[in-house]
Amino acid sequence: MKKIYSFVILSAIISCCFSTYAQESCSNIAFNKPATASGSTDSEPTNLAFDGNMTTNWCAPASTGWIKVNLQDKFTVNRMKLYVSQAITGSTVHEIKVSEDMTNWTLVKTFSGSTTQNQILDVTFEPALTNVRGVMINTTQSTSWVAWYEIQVFTNSYKPSITQNGAVLTSSSAVNNQWYLNGNPISGATSQTYTTTASGSYQVGVSNGNECMTMSDIYTVTTTAINKVSDMDIKIYPNPAKDNIVIEGISEAKIELYNLQGQFIKNMKASGNKTSMDLSDVNNGVYSIRITTDERIIVKKIQKQ
Repeated sequence: MKKIYSFVILSAIISCCFSTYAQESCSNIAFNKPATASGSTDSEPTNLAFDGNMTTNWCAPASTGWIKVNLQDKFTVNRMKLYVSQAITGSTVHEIKVSEDMTNWTLVKTFSGSTTQNQILDVTFEPALTNVRGVMINTTQSTSWVAWYEIQVFTNSYKPSITQNGAVLTSSSAVNNQWYLNGNPISGATSQTYTTTASGSYQVGVSNGNECMTMSDIYTVTTTAINKVSDMDIKIYPNPAKDNIVIEGISEAKIELYNLQGQFIKNMKASGNKTSMDLSDVNNGVYSIRITTDERIIVKKIQKQ
């Protein structure tokens, strides 16, 4: 019988909170992440504090208690918002603690004073908290059972950038990359680097682990950017090829084979003026041969039949 005002405030919760959540959901890294608590009622489990629904809440059947969320990776946290579910207005004490390992916890903020139903406790951390994997809200004093409609943890939006070295594009993010060509995702291109095989408009998107993607600026690659020098002295034959190809005109180089999605297939070193590459284990299709020397990078297309 703890929430005697729940029906009265339902519409207010929806109007003042739900649209705010929708706007900030991409940077709320606690959304739908696994949570544990000191205790929960049968109908108000921990996940309800992180599900994005402002009409439901987690509740512990006591006037003190804690709830923890595992962010499942380390983030830089710059803000938190706690949506209060409190049946009786009065003095409360809520501690915010963070952890790098979900075992050792550090107190970073204490809210103390009078709080009431529907209140939002909003805190900005300056400087931002780094290497945060877990967040705990520990309530040491309350006028009713401990409960939260929603607990949101925010990270700064990270916009990746692209650098280029010859045919290779590199994302500024080491993880969670997806490469795009002319606005379309490139299948399997999720590494930090991507080897271009065609001219076009490239972008890289970085996920924050919450099904939200931040895109880089468009990076335009042209044929002249891929081929640093003239490749008239390099011959590749036969083309179309069956079981092997011959690369002629280069004696010291790294030779790499990629599919049209930029995925690496195989490589070898040039040996002498003519080098043979075995294609017997490669599926039929169109591929790019990338030849790298100390002075140049040359990309040519071949067809395997």
